[in-house]
Formats: sequence, C-alpha cells, structure tokens
Amino acid sequence: MAPSFKPKRFAPVFVFDDGAGGTTFATSETGARHSHPPNDKPVLTLLAAVSQCLMISLRMVAKHDGLALPAFHVSAGGEKAIDSPGRLQSIHCVICGDIAEAREDAERMVAKAKEICTVSNTLTCAIKVEWRRA
Repeated sequence: MAPSFKPKRFAPVFVFDDGAGGTTFATSETGARHSHPPNDKPVLTLLAAVSQCLMISLRMVAKHDGLALPAFHVSAGGEKAIDSPGRLQSIHCVICGDIAEAREDAERMVAKAKEICTVSNTLTCAIKVEWRRA
C-alpha cells in the first residue's frame, strides 16, 4: 500500500479595513492586529499580499460604482502541494462584510475585484474567492 500524504495547510492571514481606508493585519480573526503583515514566514507574507490586494481591488470597484464600503475583512489561507517543487497548490480567500445590500451586487463586486487583483492574477495556483456577510 502506497503511503498517502496530506498537504500542509497554512492558516489564514486576515487583513482588516476599518471603513475609513485604514488597514491592519492579524493571523486570526480575533487576534492582535498589527500595522504590518506577518513577516516571520514568507508564505504568510504572500497570503497577506493576496488578501490586501483583494481588499484594495474591492475598494477600487466600490469607488468606480460610487459606493462607500463599510468595515470588512479579507482572509487568505493556503494549502501546500505534496509534490515537488515546493509551492502552494491552492489559496482560499474570504471577503467578509456587508459590502452590498443585495447578494448579487456583492458577488459581482467580489468577482470584479478578483478579476483586477494583480497579486492573485500573478500566481499560478488555484485561487478561490468567496464572499459572506459579517
């Protein structure tokens, strides 16, 4: 019987928007917030970059649509590939907040933010972006 391996999972990195354009970072939804992304592990810095880029992209979409965003946050967690070379095989992002009244509007805004997110579009791994209410 061949050995089976489970991919290593990296817990999400959270980026918080305070509703006034300020940004803070944390390694858990309720953890201590910092003015800078985590830098103890490069993969956490990468996940923070994906989260922050999605946040900035969503701000751009809202500005284009003439909307003011309330406070919200974006998280990104990753799963490492089990084969070589070492890399993330997937990243799962969640945009959490009441960014629009109608679900369809929120989902459209999230899809547009993903479409223009330079960091996530640069990576070659699978990236899933979803939205949920706060």
